[in-house]
Amino acid sequence: MMKTAAVIKSTLRSRRAQILLPAVMLAPIFMLLIYLLFETSKISMSKVREQFALDNAAYSQMSSASVYLNAVAQVNGALPYRVMKTMSVELPAKQTAADPDQKVTVFDMFYKSGAFAAIGPNYDIGPNGAVNNGIPAAEATSWGLQYYSGKRQEWNKEDPKQAPDEEERYVLTDRYLADNYFFGASTIGLTAIKEYATIFIRTGSIYASQKYVYEDVVDNGRMFRQSYYLNTQNCRKSECAKQAASTLERFELDTKAFEIDKTRFYVSADYQGSTMHSGAYAIDLDMAKVMGVPLFQFAYLTPQSRSKLKQLARGVVLKQKYTLPDNRFNINLVQRYQPYVRNTISLSCPRSSNNCVWPDPIPKYSVKVGP
Repeated sequence: MMKTAAVIKSTLRSRRAQILLPAVMLAPIFMLLIYLLFETSKISMSKVREQFALDNAAYSQMSSASVYLNAVAQVNGALPYRVMKTMSVELPAKQTAADPDQKVTVFDMFYKSGAFAAIGPNYDIGPNGAVNNGIPAAEATSWGLQYYSGKRQEWNKEDPKQAPDEEERYVLTDRYLADNYFFGASTIGLTAIKEYATIFIRTGSIYASQKYVYEDVVDNGRMFRQSYYLNTQNCRKSECAKQAASTLERFELDTKAFEIDKTRFYVSADYQGSTMHSGAYAIDLDMAKVMGVPLFQFAYLTPQSRSKLKQLARGVVLKQKYTLPDNRFNINLVQRYQPYVRNTISLSCPRSSNNCVWPDPIPKYSVKVGP
C-alpha cells in the first residue's frame, strides 16, 4: 500500500504529469472551440449562399428588362432603317423635274414622306461624317434617328399623338417625288409598297414577341424567384425571396405599340413598259383589311414606366431576410439577430432621363449590381 502511494507521488512530481494534467483539463475547451468554429463556418456559408442567390436573381430579372428595352429600341429605329437602306434602286427623273440630276432612290420615296426614322437628313453620311461612313462611334449617346425634316412632329415625342396627314390618312410615299420621278405602280411602286408593309409588319411581330417574353419571365417575379431557388433550394419556387421579389415587382416596365391603319401611297401614273407618266396619284389602303393587322411604326414607354426608369437609374435597394441552419448550442440566432442580405440593382442608359427607347432610340441599357 505504501509502495503504491509512493509510485503515485513520484509520478505526480515528474514532468510528464505536469503536462498531462493541464491537457486533460483543457480538452473540453478545445472541443468547444472546434464546435464553435464549425458552427461559425456554417453561418458564414449560409450568408454567402444567400447573398449570391440575391445578387444572381436580381441580375437575372433586371437583365430581362435590359434585353427587352434594347430590343424595343432596336426595332424602333436601327432595324427598319438598315432594312430600308437595301431599297436603293435609283428612280429616273422626268425631264421637267426641278433637279433632274438629283439621285433619288426608292428609299428616298418613303423616307421623305416620313414613313420611318433614319439617320438624317444626310443619312448617307451619318452623325460622324463620311470618315466613318455614317457608323456611330461606340461611345455615342445618340444615333440621330429622326424622321425627315418637318415630318411626324407629333410622333417624335415621349408621348406621341395620332396626327393623320391629309384626309385622315398617313402618307407613306412622297407626292412630289412620285410626280417628278418614275415610281410606276406597275413597274416598281406596288412591289416597293408591299416590301415596306412587310418590313414593318415583321418588325411589329418581333416587338410583340419580345414583349410577350419579358412579361412572361417577370410575371410574379418568376425569373427572380426561380434563380433564387436554384441557388438556395431552401424555399418553394413560388414563395422564394418574397420580400425582395415584392420590391422588384413594383418596377415592371411597359411599352405601347404605335400602329396606323389608314394609309396613302403616291405612285406614278404610267403605262407598263413605258418610261413616261402623267403625274402622281394616290393608292389608299386600310392595313387591317389588306394585311390583316395594323401597320406597326414604333413602340414607346408609358409615363409610369418612364418614372420607374428614373428610379432604376439611381438604383433600387433589395433586402431579403433568411433562415440560418440549426446549431449544436441550440441558440435561436434568427430570432435574436434577424439576419438578412441586401444589394442595390440599377438599370440605366447613357441619358439623364434614362429613356433610350423613344424618341431617338439607342439600345444601350445595362445592369449593375452593387452593395
